[in-house]
This record gives sequence, C-alpha cells and structure tokens, in this order.
Amino acid sequence: MKTSRKTFALVAVAAAAGLALSGCTAADAGEAGAGAQELQTVNVGIVQLSIFAPLYVADAKGYFEEEGIKLNLQNVKSGQDAIPLASSGKLDVVAAGFSAGMFSAVDSGLDVKVVASMGVADSADEPASALIVSQALIDSGEIKDLKDLKGRSIGVAGGGGATGAFYVSLALEEAGLNNSDVEFVQLSNPDMPTAIQNGSVDAAFASAPFWSNAVDQGVAKNMWEMPDGTSGTGVIYGGGFAESDLAQPFFDALVRASADLQGDAKYDDENMKIIADATGQTVEQLSAVPLYSWLPDLAPLPKQLAAMEKVWMDFGAIAYAEPLDSESYVDGSFAKASSAE
Repeated sequence: MKTSRKTFALVAVAAAAGLALSGCTAADAGEAGAGAQELQTVNVGIVQLSIFAPLYVADAKGYFEEEGIKLNLQNVKSGQDAIPLASSGKLDVVAAGFSAGMFSAVDSGLDVKVVASMGVADSADEPASALIVSQALIDSGEIKDLKDLKGRSIGVAGGGGATGAFYVSLALEEAGLNNSDVEFVQLSNPDMPTAIQNGSVDAAFASAPFWSNAVDQGVAKNMWEMPDGTSGTGVIYGGGFAESDLAQPFFDALVRASADLQGDAKYDDENMKIIADATGQTVEQLSAVPLYSWLPDLAPLPKQLAAMEKVWMDFGAIAYAEPLDSESYVDGSFAKASSAE
C-alpha cells in the first residue's frame, strides 16, 4: 500500500483548500492550514463486539494513523440506532449488525451505504453462534428435528427484526418452515440458557459461550449452525463520508487489519490482547469464545443482504412492498479499489 503518499496527499488537500472533511474538528483544520501534518478525525459508531475486530486491530496497530486518520469511537446499542446519525453526518461510519430497521431507513431516504462485511461464519472453527433446542423437549420426543420447531418459541437477541432472526430463518427454510411458523422472543444472550431451562422458550439462537455452556450443562442441544460465509454484520458509511477523500483510506486500513486476522493468526497474542481490551474482556474470557472469520477484502454481500430483506418483508418487519435496488445502498467499490492495490 502507498500509505505515506496517501497521507501526505490528504494533508495537502486539507491545507490547500482549508476544508473540514467529515468528522474533522475546527482545531484540526486550523493546524492543518498552518502547515501541520494533522490527522483527520473520523467518528465511528460501533457495537462493542469482537466481530468487529478488524476495526479495533487497525486502530491499535496504527493503520488508521498511517492513512491520516484518527478514530473517535462511540459505542452504540445497534446499527438501527446509529444509522440516522450516519445519514445526518453526526457519525461518519457505523460498524453494526444489519436489521429490518436499516432497510426501512434506506427506504425512507436516509443516505447511507453498506460498504463492507464483517465477521463471517467459518466451519474451520467452533461455531461462534448456534441454534440450540431444549434438551428436555428432545428427551421427551417432542422435538426430533428442526421441523418440530413449528409453533415453538425461539429466543433471539433483538427479536424478529434483528440479525439473529435472519439466521434462524435459514435453519427454518431447511426444514420447510418460515419465520411465521415460530414465535420470536427478545432475549439477551446471557439469559438464553436459563430461559430454555425453565421453559420460557423452547429454543434460542445464541452466541458463544452461552450456547456452548447450555450444551455442556445438558440444558440444550446444538441443532443448527450457520453456513460458511454467512454474515449479518458490516460497515456502513454515511453518504457524505462515502464521497469524502477519507473513505478509501479508512477502508484500506480495515483491509490491512483483516489480513492480520486470517486463519490462525487471529488468535495470536497481540491480536487477542487488542480485541479483549477493546471489548472490555480479559484475554482468558475472549479465548473461551470462538471468533468469526473475515473476508480478506471485506467485500459487502449484496445477495445476502437482499435475502435478509426478503425474510423481513415476508415476516412483516418491513412495511414497504417492493424490494430495494441493492445498488442504492450497497457500494462495493471500496473493496475493489483496496484489492487492486
């Protein structure tokens, strides 16, 4: 990568034009105008999870700084909450899960672009998430396979309009069912094993270590795992930031970090320490949970996004009648440009 040349070019443009790029503070602009080699601030809303490791690794290893960027990380509860802020320019970038609310926001005219995928399922590792079913119902013979989930309740973080519900829909489709055949119950991951044990729900789509703890304790059985390459999370640019001179350098830093996280390298001591610190965990806690994998170029997945949209339209979580044109909200040009370097 031509990191130094990009950095100098960005500073030169800012100094010559006196522009405040998206997220640039007044102090930054003033010092840059005086000839200082100043970093430009990019405001990032992020759900504080290890699935967004490329962003944390790029920041900790100085990859953003080498691209002329300083991050202002702001933890958010969900992408749905942060998308209006990205559209209005209060946030430049959002790293979060996709939801029915994101599609509704795009349909309403909010200016955002999905530019990258984040964690993808990889069968080479222990599943980071799984659909688990009550062991008591299996032992009683009431549930023998996935088709027996018809009429049953399934715990999902975020409920029926969230990413987990899309994953469950893939499992149900394999059994000839759809989302309307089950009842989604909003549950946090830590509450899922107890809810299954006490009969509050019959099954749950849970993240590790909660699904594996439930299985190890004999509370539930793992009945389904996500297919390889499945991803429900990504990076979203605000429309203004997508057109700025910082959009490609920001993406290049992410791709550089993704290269550091390929295969077993993601579990090396340096990366694990960075991810643990960023997500408020100890390395020991993080080591107990399998990590997702990441595409080398972090390319967005428009076909999968369209499939998610269809599931939520069929379920009634999306009100509009006609699917969106993916080109209106997905931009793969940053991944292509980064791969070409």
